[in-house]
Amino acid sequence: MTEQPLVTIAIPAYKAGHLRESIASALSQTYENIEVVVVNDQSPEDVAAVVDSFSDTRIRYFENARNMGKEDPSLNWNECLRQARGEWFCLLCDDDVYDSRFVEELLCISERYPKCDVLRSGVVMIDGEDKEISVYPESPEFETVEQYMWEFFHSRRRQTISEFMLRRSAIIQLGGYVNLPYAWGSDNLSIFRFGMKNGIASTPLRLMTFRDSGENISSDRKHMDVKLKAFLQYINQTKEMVRKEGFRQDLLPVLDNYYRRASVAHMVEANAEDLRCIVRRPKAYHIGIKCVLKALLRRWFLSH
Repeated sequence: MTEQPLVTIAIPAYKAGHLRESIASALSQTYENIEVVVVNDQSPEDVAAVVDSFSDTRIRYFENARNMGKEDPSLNWNECLRQARGEWFCLLCDDDVYDSRFVEELLCISERYPKCDVLRSGVVMIDGEDKEISVYPESPEFETVEQYMWEFFHSRRRQTISEFMLRRSAIIQLGGYVNLPYAWGSDNLSIFRFGMKNGIASTPLRLMTFRDSGENISSDRKHMDVKLKAFLQYINQTKEMVRKEGFRQDLLPVLDNYYRRASVAHMVEANAEDLRCIVRRPKAYHIGIKCVLKALLRRWFLSH
């Protein structure tokens, strides 16, 4: 009889509001050979009390000596990876939840694609009051990273970081999650790198619920000047990947257009101080006057 692989579900914990639901969803998996690693990133909230409310020996709890994720949450993602022991690794954000079949279903997918290091499920998005907002577009059961990127940058794919199961040895060999300021683009770039060799296998079942509570770092509109620079790094590193791997070169203008749209969105959402930083030095952000004017015009319309 083949020994069942250990699966690590790691939770980088900072917010305590929905943490109990996240931990409970991890522990409720139909596949039982799991460990749940909770890494408290020096939260001002009582994360330890939430963890202590569970009496399950599969939970392993750690506290960081400093707040690693303040300016780059991916540092804490990698700390979670360092503490993991499983053959497979899942990173569940502290306000997201898994369906009880998440691990079992993705392990079934892995049997059909035994070389694949990146597995993913479908996603339902909810708001802070548990109301469904949307569902992510379905992916084919298998696609190369080149195909995935083409679809992603044409807005036919969406992703967070919680819906993936990753072969731990493979992502450690690649150096773990990519570090960018505020992890702005780190999730996407990391998955591109992790799936580069053996592609991405997916289930159409929506087994992860992403909570857009307004408290996520993706919802935080502070430091948009720094985040725009991080986003530029993400795009430039993705372009380097396209060139290095010999991917279809028509991806490059698609990436440029994607960045222009993102830069306008960043400026529209930025506070006045961050906007001034961007507008004063547009060349530092590789944006042209058309993007600046478009953003300013859109801000004007939204305010009237």
